[in-house]
Amino acid sequence: MFAMLPNPINSKACAFPALIYSPLLCLLLVLGLGGCTSTKVPEFEVMPDYAEVYHPLINVAELNIVRGEYADALSAYKQAFASVPTPFARDYYNAAVSAVQLQDEKQAFGYLEQLVLKGVSLPYLERQQVFDSLRTTKAWKKFERQYPKNRSKFEETLNKELRADLDELYARDAYFRLAEGGLRVHGDTIRKIETANVENLLAWIEEYGYPGEQLIGVADTLEQLPRFSIVIQRQTKARKGYDFTEILTKAVKEGRLAPQPVAYLLDQQAGKGLYGSKAFVTVNCTRCKEQEKPQRYLVEKMSEEELERINKRRAPLGLEPLDDYKKKVLFGLGNNVFKLNYDWSVVEYKVPSREAASVLLEGLTAAEPE
Repeated sequence: MFAMLPNPINSKACAFPALIYSPLLCLLLVLGLGGCTSTKVPEFEVMPDYAEVYHPLINVAELNIVRGEYADALSAYKQAFASVPTPFARDYYNAAVSAVQLQDEKQAFGYLEQLVLKGVSLPYLERQQVFDSLRTTKAWKKFERQYPKNRSKFEETLNKELRADLDELYARDAYFRLAEGGLRVHGDTIRKIETANVENLLAWIEEYGYPGEQLIGVADTLEQLPRFSIVIQRQTKARKGYDFTEILTKAVKEGRLAPQPVAYLLDQQAGKGLYGSKAFVTVNCTRCKEQEKPQRYLVEKMSEEELERINKRRAPLGLEPLDDYKKKVLFGLGNNVFKLNYDWSVVEYKVPSREAASVLLEGLTAAEPE
């Protein structure tokens, strides 16, 4: 979004942002910087707060998808995309699928092109059955021909060095954990690596800002949490780890990170569901010979007061109310065409006995069917 700041006077004005204009400032500039000129005030980019202008519209679009109202979903997506300089790949994907449902090839290909510019590969898109109807068209042939050029555009914007450095953080984190003896033998070394990983990540965030899609691209899986996120996950409150709350909150507002993965990371750091990122749970009795009744999706019991507290925490991040989140996740669990759920949306609890399952189930209740 760009905005032209109003010129405070009609005659001679400093070539300076009008927000900080004053006659005294103009005089100082004349004396020290070479004078004022009669010129238009330049345009300055006003960065939108994604939590306010973008993600609430994405929620509207996704709820329309749940209801099967694809035209309304596309309308909301268009508004969201127009409100920010860089929309998210996941949202482009769902918008493309909505266009396919409406048999709107032009819009679908427009969003697919945006996905390529984000780093999504042509082979990945070819494997998605929802786009099979497009692959028989002349427009798909054109899309294929343009792919190398668009891929090159993506690679020109990609910070390959930073992306490689971030991947190295993940590799370092995993190396001694996977070595013989794991944490028991290499505990001290692992903790030193975790400390060094945090220091490196903080330094890169200081230099580049939080490494979001515009900086390092997006993987084919449209993953919401790149592998380097393990560095943040390790920093739990229980272990007196580094608190990433301020950094993650800022990343959401700047459009560098979507709010759902932030909610998950904040819940992980806190060691409890402050933001409700875990929508459903399942209970698996590993040693029970037979289940009395198959358990599908369960939810944690909570009071109206606790639900209200969670929603108050979610709102500043641009997150939808918890009930809306659960509707979308439940829809996504039965519909693999759209991408409306997350890897962390459902947690499986494994228990060794029927008695243990009974104790766990006391704090859970069956999810209401859609």
